[in-house]
Amino acid sequence: MGELRVPKLNNNDSEYTLLEWLAEDGAPVRRDDPVATLETSKAVEELAAEEDGTIMHLVAPGSLCRPGELLAQITHDGAPPPLPRAAVDTASTGNGAPPPARADQETAGARGGPVITAPAQDLIDSLGLDPELVRSLDVKVVRRADVERLAAAGGGRDQSSAGGGRDQGSAGGVRQGLSSHQRAVGRTVTLSHRTIPAAYTAIKVDVGAALTLTRDLTRRLRKLVGLPDLLIAAVASLHDKHPMFFAELVDEATAVIPEAPAVGVTIDLGTGLFVPVVHGRPPLAEIAETMAAFRKHAQHGTFTETHLRGANIAVTLHHDPDIVLAVPIIAPGHACALALASPQPQGDRTVATIGLAYDHRLNNGRDAVLFLQAVKEIVESPEGV
Repeated sequence: MGELRVPKLNNNDSEYTLLEWLAEDGAPVRRDDPVATLETSKAVEELAAEEDGTIMHLVAPGSLCRPGELLAQITHDGAPPPLPRAAVDTASTGNGAPPPARADQETAGARGGPVITAPAQDLIDSLGLDPELVRSLDVKVVRRADVERLAAAGGGRDQSSAGGGRDQGSAGGVRQGLSSHQRAVGRTVTLSHRTIPAAYTAIKVDVGAALTLTRDLTRRLRKLVGLPDLLIAAVASLHDKHPMFFAELVDEATAVIPEAPAVGVTIDLGTGLFVPVVHGRPPLAEIAETMAAFRKHAQHGTFTETHLRGANIAVTLHHDPDIVLAVPIIAPGHACALALASPQPQGDRTVATIGLAYDHRLNNGRDAVLFLQAVKEIVESPEGV
């Protein structure tokens, strides 16, 4: 008898939501068939069967589940039927008593409406969406992406009367609940500030030649190529010459240098902050195509953990025209993060500030200056990228 258990998908979440079963209870499945979807605070991930057999569900859609938890059993001919979830949980505790019920595992389906996942409910409460509009969605399981599309279509209520996660604060203001996505961001930022002794250096870069090159490539390739794509290519190209900016600190005396660059890039289209990853050293046109796909994923809420996993350095993008300087947050496990501010006219030049926050345990000020100068040299003379 085989098992389907919850994998560990990321370091930001201690539990996920079982969105839906892709294989019906009691249906035959084959090895590597997608059988269920899990929603983390930032992405949706498919789970596949690990062997052939008949799948028997143990957890209902909309339930919260933790890494290692048993979701289903895959039986073979003559195998006994699986235990119900309560019995499985009781057996796993070893104390003979079932675990306490959690109110967040009650599904809307039991009340005659669609199942609303916990991340979706967090966003509903945060935005103050009309529950009737949410229940009218033509889906069996309401996911965070469904709520985002509903909000974009104007489904919100007047915020002065919104309920859900909002109530009156002690000082007479309105208390606003935070989404699970934002709480995950908060945990990462808090951990970064608490554990990484960060320093910061910025450099001014003439981006005139870079903007000319990207405009020419956009016309020639008939796809949008921008300054951020060029910066990603520049950063990736420096992996061999400046390896400690891609390193991970193992302990106070040891660091691991990855074999190849993996550049995480911030994308925020108003539906939450995502940091998908560009792996290796792809050509500039391929980076532009990858970034266009990432923006579509952000817009439609279709990122998976595969898109978001594996970065060893980060680039944060600040497109608003009045932003001249930004201090990026170093993700735990990274050595640094770069921030690209909006290009600004300066006399007969166009310049942009590139900031570098770095872990002082791995790199010193002189190292940061040399790294930024190398980035500047590539961006100002980009013909070979």
